[in-house]
Amino acid sequence: MHTLRTLETVRWGILGCGDVAEKKSGPALYRADHSELTAVMRRDRAKAEDFARRHGAKRAYDRVEDLLADREVNAVYIATPPHRHCEQTLLAAQAGKHVLVEKPMALNASECDRMIAACHEAGVLLHVAYYRRFYPKFLHAKEVLDRGAIGQVLGARVQVCARSENGGWRSDQMISGGGHLVDMGSHRLDMILCLLGDFAEVSGFAENLPGGQNVENDTAFALRMASGALVSAGFHYRAFPPRDVLEIYGSEGTLTFDPFDGETFLVRTQEASRREEALSFPTPSPVHLPFVQALVNRYRGEPSGPHVSGEEGVKTTRILDAVLRAFRTRQETDSR
Repeated sequence: MHTLRTLETVRWGILGCGDVAEKKSGPALYRADHSELTAVMRRDRAKAEDFARRHGAKRAYDRVEDLLADREVNAVYIATPPHRHCEQTLLAAQAGKHVLVEKPMALNASECDRMIAACHEAGVLLHVAYYRRFYPKFLHAKEVLDRGAIGQVLGARVQVCARSENGGWRSDQMISGGGHLVDMGSHRLDMILCLLGDFAEVSGFAENLPGGQNVENDTAFALRMASGALVSAGFHYRAFPPRDVLEIYGSEGTLTFDPFDGETFLVRTQEASRREEALSFPTPSPVHLPFVQALVNRYRGEPSGPHVSGEEGVKTTRILDAVLRAFRTRQETDSR
């Protein structure tokens, strides 16, 4: 294990400058204090150069190895599809770069464990882009729960219904690791872990209804949290009308996020003077900015509170593995 080094200025390199880097993370990397976007990489050199011009990066590459050899780059944001996350994290760690990897962290927990071990051995930090943990709304909700405003947390419910389109790399299990649950639902699962703590057991089912692809559209499962609280979850990505709800139930009240990504959540308690209170917090712009700023502070050795380390990010992948294990096995058998 090497000694962990801190940075004065974080100089980012991006591997995979597509839509997520364009709209969410890219601007945050150069708008955060003490943070710069130094280099970008995309296999299409012209597109990499265009991204670099529009976002102020100094250099553009079309090979992973060339960006990782850039001595000015000291941290790498991996925004490629999930099947490349493990390999590219290992390479970045070997090159001595801190690593921020997009969600899902990798195709499975085994790959995540390899990533964690490699970064630990190289003395670099590994974090996962579950950026909603740093939304003001969810930070305040965490405070509400921690101070016992709704009493003992007994359970929670997650319900997602959407008319998501099939197709593209996100519908290819070998590239994405799964369907919309893995891609978008993982944020909801991570928030459960953020608000309620670690999980102890998982049990559930997955199907592909009405069919036509090799990834799950429908999942129903339950979590028993380490605290004893019970969570039920249903994700249906060919359903109508759309719903995206998270509710947390306590012995003295309930928190309701409806919709999950809305700016307002409700606190309902038995307190006579305040039975229902709507609390509103603006969504950050760009949405990754508070997450990135806290991460930059961590790189600089400044107090920044807990962050989404690799050890924390893999927990969501372990849930996904447990829920989808039987479905994945069945799909592999059917494809033979």
